[in-house]
Amino acid sequence: MVIRRFRLVLLVWSLCLALLVTLVPQPAAAASVTINSGPVWYDTTGGTVQAHGGGVIKVGSTYYWIGEDKIHNSATFKNVVCYSSTDLKNWKWVSYPLQPSSHAELASSKVERPKVIYNESTGKYVMWMHYENAADYSLGRVAVASSSSVCGKYTYHGSFRPLGYESRDMTVFKDDDGSAYLLSASNSGGGANDSLASFKLTSDYLNVASFQGWVFQNGHREAPAVAKQGGKYFLITSGASGWYPNQAMYATASSMAGPWSALAPLGNTSTFYSQSTFILPVQGSSAASYIYMGDRWNPGQLGDSRYVWLPLTLNGAAGTASMDWQSSWSIDAATGVVAAPAMTNHALGKPATAGSAASGYAASRANDGNYQSEWKAASAAWPSTWQVDLGAVKTIREVDISWFMYKGSEAYHQYKIEYSTDGANYTTIDRTSNKTYGFTTDAVNFNARYVRIVLVNAVLWNNPNNWYTPTLYEVKLLGP
Repeated sequence: MVIRRFRLVLLVWSLCLALLVTLVPQPAAAASVTINSGPVWYDTTGGTVQAHGGGVIKVGSTYYWIGEDKIHNSATFKNVVCYSSTDLKNWKWVSYPLQPSSHAELASSKVERPKVIYNESTGKYVMWMHYENAADYSLGRVAVASSSSVCGKYTYHGSFRPLGYESRDMTVFKDDDGSAYLLSASNSGGGANDSLASFKLTSDYLNVASFQGWVFQNGHREAPAVAKQGGKYFLITSGASGWYPNQAMYATASSMAGPWSALAPLGNTSTFYSQSTFILPVQGSSAASYIYMGDRWNPGQLGDSRYVWLPLTLNGAAGTASMDWQSSWSIDAATGVVAAPAMTNHALGKPATAGSAASGYAASRANDGNYQSEWKAASAAWPSTWQVDLGAVKTIREVDISWFMYKGSEAYHQYKIEYSTDGANYTTIDRTSNKTYGFTTDAVNFNARYVRIVLVNAVLWNNPNNWYTPTLYEVKLLGP
């Protein structure tokens, strides 16, 4: 009997304890997710994410990604697409907020770079876009639409040149005080996209109120993206090279009216084969982080264009921005904490040699940790080789190479990675089938002391003849 009573008491206490645990608030479970740049992204139903040239707006605890549908592999307007996510990894298709059937003007058109901001005074979500006719890029207009819900059907208000100025690649930015701005690639007299134009929007965000001036006049910058950190405004832009990548640059200002600082490079010479579209701020419970959102355009198959999202470090006090390649990294949208795998660049600063080197372009410049310095061969003869001695056998998991490209005659490189433990016997990884422009990243798994890059050929998109001189901007050999 005593034993039975003891067991009964123990059972009651166990039940009470279990109930107490359920009633007491528990810490939120970790919500860290892994972001992979470069591969195809799929939505929660298995469809490819079609949100090119887009931006993200947060409503409550949900992020909405609104961009271009390129599933038809054409630059013409198919749909504006809206996806939702609470963790920035798993994206659910929600709707087509704007379609060719939304207005007669959209039936045969191009609609690019849709960006949405919310107007507290009117209770409307306002979408700004770059608008062109289906045939070419001669119109140079913006278009505006609005809706009472972020992913609802938008009412199309028409297209126009803001205050008569041409407008192509563009973005809109909403400041802390509710004022909003349009930045767009325009024409200050030197031709299409020769300068960025800055405008302040009207209080309802449906039109432009004033022209604030030219930004980087005659600098031929496009793909603007804006963020604010520590009271400083950051503006990221790309060069103008069509669908092909180039060097992103950034500038800072204490006011959206400017003046803007001189341009400074961000990332490598091809922005890791991407073009800027948006800067996503993630304000969490523990940290405020920023994500660079870029498009990796595939001009031959636009629907297969990929997404490059990378951690972006902004320092308003110093006026600096920095970004490096991460094949994969993690973010907790609830806390705002970003983390990247602990990897060592075993090539950094190690002795390097090459088949030849032009004066002032030593082999060591390709593994000095500087994306702006390069090794260049002494002649335009192909193939050519570059090699590094790691000093001891190291385990290599990833090979990242930043390649030379010439604006207007961009090329992808055919190459081989050769590795050895003794400097005599080499194993080859053949990458002569590569068709990625400007930046390549290879997932590998080998042990080596000596690693050699064989530059086999450069294939220019607009010229059957390879007139490039073999050049490497940076080689990274990453591992534990």
